[in-house]
Amino acid sequence: MYYLDSSSLIKIYIDETGSEWMRAVRERAASDETLTCEISGAEVFAAFHRRFRAGDLTGEELQIACHLFKQDVDGFFTRLPVTKGIVDSSMTLIQKYPLRGYDAIQLTTALSFFNELSQVNGELLNFVSADKILNDAARSEGLTVINPSEQK
Repeated sequence: MYYLDSSSLIKIYIDETGSEWMRAVRERAASDETLTCEISGAEVFAAFHRRFRAGDLTGEELQIACHLFKQDVDGFFTRLPVTKGIVDSSMTLIQKYPLRGYDAIQLTTALSFFNELSQVNGELLNFVSADKILNDAARSEGLTVINPSEQK
């Protein structure tokens, strides 16, 4: 199973280092094996539009990326909810690690699901992110981390 944060999701729709690996994950994994947090939609759209405003994407590339991502986020990826408990736990992580707010939400969501998953069947959850600080915190919290930018 894969928990995909926004930095890894972006790579499916925009060419970057690690895009090939992320697209392969998207193609071979089932929807119930590819998890993300509800906030990923806003984060990914913000990143697409930031890249467009910076001139890194054309208008057509922006439209295509937004359309394909919207299809996947609405119909393919399993989106995990943000609850009061997730927000409260994320505040604790922020005290331990130099995380941005949404990164703490992403990590807390993954940890919450991982704890449920391991209690039910002991299945492994791979935390997939291209963010070094977030990855370091995830490792410290006991998650298996994959940085798609480092994959061949």
